[in-house]
Amino acid sequence: MFYRIGLFGLFLMCGLSIFVPPIFISGDIKTIYKIATPTLFLLSAALLHRNKHLEKYFQVFFAFFIASFVFALEHIVVGGIWLEYKEGILPSTVDGIVYQKLLSTLLVVIPIVLLTKIFGKEMASIYLKKGKLRLGLIIGLTTFLIFLATSVPAATALFGARGQNLTSENLISWTPWVAVFVFSNGVREELWFRGLFLKKYKSMLGVDASNFLQAIVFSSAHLGSQFTTFLFIFLVITFFLGLAFGAVMQKTDSLLGAVLFHAGTDVPVILGYFSNI
Repeated sequence: MFYRIGLFGLFLMCGLSIFVPPIFISGDIKTIYKIATPTLFLLSAALLHRNKHLEKYFQVFFAFFIASFVFALEHIVVGGIWLEYKEGILPSTVDGIVYQKLLSTLLVVIPIVLLTKIFGKEMASIYLKKGKLRLGLIIGLTTFLIFLATSVPAATALFGARGQNLTSENLISWTPWVAVFVFSNGVREELWFRGLFLKKYKSMLGVDASNFLQAIVFSSAHLGSQFTTFLFIFLVITFFLGLAFGAVMQKTDSLLGAVLFHAGTDVPVILGYFSNI
């Protein structure tokens, strides 16, 4: 029991170290931190791999390396195109936000897949498989449609006075942009926060603790969110959604259901943000 609690604490600190400190630092220090983090995780993974008694921890620390590496890559490349991104500021136009998200998704997803493949792991290890396809589609499409149907009142409730510009004309014109944003972000975050880690945690922590751990990291990574003025409520919602996404992924043994579910929950968020531009 104490062994698992210790591992949980260690993995939690590692996960938080990737996503939380960069929220509170800026400029060159932020860039140095994002480069130093994957370097340290790669060195740690290499040392663990060379020690036969500690080698079982290699895959987890290599996953921390991949997660922090793509974070640094995204920061450097996307920040080089949109300088404001380095300070956590989104573009000021609908198309700019969506183009940025597409580029970010490519910079996160492609390296995760390539590095997983290069180091001899199957795509199933990161939930890139069919899994229980029918169940995934049922859960994913049902939740997506529920959130889609309630997206306008949810956006208004979440954003208050900032989410009032949701006219029929705007909703129609934003539809393709919203679709691209939510599905690309769904793939990006489900692979990055859950697909990369859940199976690696499971062998050491068990199913439930693994899901709880990723949900804490996922929610904490949204501490710097610009989407809403009700940040605490947003973080609580994000935590419970993280638990739900992880449970769907574990239950269906695939990324698909969780991606569709996640995409649905992003619809009111991005509608609210677009309405404030």
